[in-house]
Amino acid sequence: MRTLISSLLLASASMTSAYAATITQPPIIEMQTNVGTITIQLNWDKAPISSQNFLNYINSGFYKDTFFHRIYTVADPKDSTKTLIKVVQGGGFDAKTMQLKTPSASIVNEASNGLHNSIGTISMARTAEPNSATSQFFFNVTDNSSSFDAVAADASTGIAANVGYAVFGTVTGGMDIVNKIGNYNTIKTAYSEGVPFIDVTDCGFNFCLKKVIIDAVYASNVVDTINSVTRVSVKGNGKVTSMPSSFSCTSGSKSCTLKKPFGTDVSLWAKPFTGYEFKGWSGDCQGTTMPLALNTKTSNNNCTATFTKIGA
Repeated sequence: MRTLISSLLLASASMTSAYAATITQPPIIEMQTNVGTITIQLNWDKAPISSQNFLNYINSGFYKDTFFHRIYTVADPKDSTKTLIKVVQGGGFDAKTMQLKTPSASIVNEASNGLHNSIGTISMARTAEPNSATSQFFFNVTDNSSSFDAVAADASTGIAANVGYAVFGTVTGGMDIVNKIGNYNTIKTAYSEGVPFIDVTDCGFNFCLKKVIIDAVYASNVVDTINSVTRVSVKGNGKVTSMPSSFSCTSGSKSCTLKKPFGTDVSLWAKPFTGYEFKGWSGDCQGTTMPLALNTKTSNNNCTATFTKIGA
């Protein structure tokens, strides 16, 4: 089984970076995808280099408009109905060009930090070179500890050493979103044996696959147990307003955020500019309902409104 490990990673290799990570950074990450938000808690104590690396890419905007490009699954050879390994991988390919983005320098492998590749953890993807991880990451959908954790060689049993894949965080919310992505149909491409897609649309002269895209990634220092935060971004020419009144958000807005106590009634309105039409919500908001009533009882909402030219 360990021979399969070398195939897990499309992260490009480069020289190992020499920086030392500080442990004074935000521990909570909210990754907004077009199918919902995944909340991640970084482990700065045991994976400071990987956590800092991940945060650097977030702060630079690297992950915005990238897509989940790989579902890696290994079935049990003794029982095809059982899955031995399954991961959801992203963080490397541009959703518009479908080309591999140019990452920063690679980092030191922290796989020996004592964290396990158990269900609901996030780890650094890499090539066969141990210290080659850059921007790409994967979520463990199954318990992959026996295949991906660092293990020392054992001459008595014949088990070879495994340098492992570095775990640096845990999914604390939205594991249902991770599982949803992992259960989508996939298509084989030149860069992946399994790109997940939501559905297929008619593009006129061709058929297009709707990919799972990372719209935005947010970082915070604390988990707010009192307020629900609504964040909105706009694609195309239109405006989104909120009730209670807090923002009037367009594609040029730097920040559209509404913070209200849990349970407060919050609604959003999307209004297209002249010559444009509202195509729908994505992220934690779905459909085309107007006004859109949000669930602010237990969670944050990270939503995107998309507007396109009429007839486009």
